[in-house]
Amino acid sequence: MVKGRVQQIEGYVRQSMSTVAAPDLRIAHDFKHVDRVRHWALRIAEKEGLEDLELVEAAALLHDIGLAYVEVEQRSQHAQVSAETAAQFLHKQQLFTDEEIKTITDAIRWHSSPGGGGVLGEVLRDADKLDALGAVGIMRAFTSKYAKPGYDPLDVKSDTWGMAMTEFEKRFAEGKGIGDYIVDQVNFQISFYGELHTETAKQFGKPLVDFMKAYISQLDSEINTIGRRFSQINADE
Repeated sequence: MVKGRVQQIEGYVRQSMSTVAAPDLRIAHDFKHVDRVRHWALRIAEKEGLEDLELVEAAALLHDIGLAYVEVEQRSQHAQVSAETAAQFLHKQQLFTDEEIKTITDAIRWHSSPGGGGVLGEVLRDADKLDALGAVGIMRAFTSKYAKPGYDPLDVKSDTWGMAMTEFEKRFAEGKGIGDYIVDQVNFQISFYGELHTETAKQFGKPLVDFMKAYISQLDSEINTIGRRFSQINADE
């Protein structure tokens, strides 16, 4: 029995991504991430009225395939490598027409950059960003930045709290990076909400980003409460 197109793509992606050994490439970008992005993309596409959901599913499944073929220092190039790798696989397997493959690979090529990729690119970018929000987003922040300390006890929310993507981009241009703490990574991911394109993704993302903001506020409250109690105990002694 011949497998369907999506089944063939999923099998290829699962096998390829299982070979990624470098933690900095594997953590937070494994097949579970790909699968969640697939489902976000399908939900967005259905509500936005996209007709060919197999193209959506193919693009989502293949959007990070380049991570199986780049070194850690080449990570910034993974979208381009993903598009090239996806094109080679889809042409070899003759799963879609040339025009359909171009639509899929254009979306993949632009999935981590603003603009480009057409409507499918917008859906894929939004789906990828949604997977960085909510409880999943917090989990990904802590696992991907596992080597960093969690927070600064003197400034739990950090100076990145409330920053928009444009402000983070300015930090990057100045060589400051996201920040020294895992909390900075969470704040960075919160800024993704302002970059969502489709109204559907904004609706899906609102409760997720509210959850993240509430988490950081609660973390700040708990740590400051503990600090005040500890200081009072020392003062009483």
